[in-house]
Amino acid sequence: MEGDRGKYTKDPVKVRFTTKADGRKSISFEIYQNGKRTYERLPNLFLLVETDDNSIRKNRATLNKVEKLRKQRTKELQKNPVPDKYISNKDTGQSPIMLSSWMNQYYTIQKDRGVRELSNITRTKKFLLTYSEDLELCQIDKSFCIGFSNYLKTEYKMSDGRCLSPKSGFNILCELNTALNTAVREGILVANPFSLLSSSEKIQPVEVVREYLTIDEVKQLIRARCGNETVKRAFLFSCNCGLRLSDVRALKWKDIYSDNGTWKVATRMKKTENVVYIPLPGQALKWLPDTERNADSNVFPDLTPYALSKYLKPWVKEAGIMNKNVSYHTARHTYATMLLTLGVDLYTVSKLLGHTSIKHTQRYAKIISQKKDDAVRLIDNKL
Repeated sequence: MEGDRGKYTKDPVKVRFTTKADGRKSISFEIYQNGKRTYERLPNLFLLVETDDNSIRKNRATLNKVEKLRKQRTKELQKNPVPDKYISNKDTGQSPIMLSSWMNQYYTIQKDRGVRELSNITRTKKFLLTYSEDLELCQIDKSFCIGFSNYLKTEYKMSDGRCLSPKSGFNILCELNTALNTAVREGILVANPFSLLSSSEKIQPVEVVREYLTIDEVKQLIRARCGNETVKRAFLFSCNCGLRLSDVRALKWKDIYSDNGTWKVATRMKKTENVVYIPLPGQALKWLPDTERNADSNVFPDLTPYALSKYLKPWVKEAGIMNKNVSYHTARHTYATMLLTLGVDLYTVSKLLGHTSIKHTQRYAKIISQKKDDAVRLIDNKL
């Protein structure tokens, strides 16, 4: 949600507020100089929701601090104006960095940071070079970002003639945005041109129907024969703990431990890089493999893409579940939906899923709301 912007005066630095999901307002500087508009976040400063005198006093102190920083930033710009370009290394006499080279460097930076899911970086680089010839990083401006966004929306065609899904396009744009932000942090770019795009110029992911299984359908899967025991055990394990496929594949025996009689799993989620500690119910422990449990060994070493593609859907069909498009991720949706159905509050479910924001968990709440609506309609059908 974008904050309101005032009219520009001679002062090149304006304060900009953005309302967050929890009601707080983040603060950034909007800098306009040499015909360019750039943004600088103040990551540790927020305005609180004013509910009492204490919060009002804190906000007043924060605004005073922001005003001092704004004046200081204005003086810095007057002494050293922002160059009329996005690249900074040209001023130092260094050779220009090409976009493809930077994506390779960005890949290495993310890998060194411990990011485990790197395939989207490689994919994003491929799409960038398909869209345009290799450019210097200084040539990546707002018009390039808009053109790349439109290319992903409508121009790129897959082998079957279809366009990319909004989710795929959204993920690629997010990766480009992160790569450019990293270039800013590394001192290679002065500002990220992607931040100048409006919401309509970006790709917005379309909310899809989240397929999940009912408790009765999970029982049907338990009874049904599966051609691959690893696939069956791993899927039912995720139904009872909510781990993603990437996290289950990376799971080692040393990640499962007992804490005062409660079994838990500690894992760094590949998608968010957050470490989460999830209590394991007896039903989850029940589906762990009966193998030798070496600390550094994978719990489900044979959970390969081939095994999933060959055995998952036939197993679902064998269980008599015909009207649902079940993938491995359905297990995670099932876990979340079962918890909410059983009365667990949204905040707790969010923490158990390792969500970085409760707004991601609210999507599951919509499913529960629909189930309630359907239940009420049953009364109409009976009377």
